[in-house]
Amino acid sequence: MSTVKCKNCGASFDSKRSRCPYCGTMNKRGAYAEFRMKISSVIDSMLGLKENVQRSVSRTILSSLLRSLIFIAVIIGLAFAFSRTAQVNYYNDPEYDQKAYEEITWMDENLEKLNEAYENGDYKTIETLYYQQSGAVRNWVHYPSYTLKSAFEKLEGEERLDVYRFEQMMHFIFQPEYYTGYNGMSRVDESEYAAMRDTLISKLEDHGYTFSELEEIYAKCANSSGFLNINLLEEYVKEGENGKL
Repeated sequence: MSTVKCKNCGASFDSKRSRCPYCGTMNKRGAYAEFRMKISSVIDSMLGLKENVQRSVSRTILSSLLRSLIFIAVIIGLAFAFSRTAQVNYYNDPEYDQKAYEEITWMDENLEKLNEAYENGDYKTIETLYYQQSGAVRNWVHYPSYTLKSAFEKLEGEERLDVYRFEQMMHFIFQPEYYTGYNGMSRVDESEYAAMRDTLISKLEDHGYTFSELEEIYAKCANSSGFLNINLLEEYVKEGENGKL
């Protein structure tokens, strides 16, 4: 199996994949290969259909049918190519190239600062850098961990429990991807997350919830994608003295 190295995060992965499985950066060669496979599959289907039809129709009808099928295959191929424009053809887009160049240049200049801020727990600096170049920071290898730790610090320091804070805690406990993004948890240290999760569970248990009760509440208030309905969640908020946790 041939591999390529991601230009963004440096991870190695199968060259046939259209995207880096760790940071989502596009692999141009893999995306193009995927497109060619789709077209080949359509052509193979057309040829197979030709062999079956030959047994029952005349040469003239077959020729007409085959031309129609090839026309359909071309339309499907063009439609697929159009759908992949953002992933493949944008490499020839000057605006995209300029944006990508700016992000890479910015990251080269600020990566050390980002890593240092992350190691020191200086999330305010990371937030400031994020507003400067959000696209580059979102592809930064520590971004999922930063978003999770930043959310945890805010939730752990909360003294009051309202429906919004309760929603954020429930997401943190049962669906951390709410903070880290799709596949973001693969770049988060499991033991660090487990410790933060246990801390928030204990905080809610001190406020009168049991873990099984929290599981039931989440099951009742979450939709198929795992996102909580804040209106349904509101009735389960237990307000302590002065609303404090």
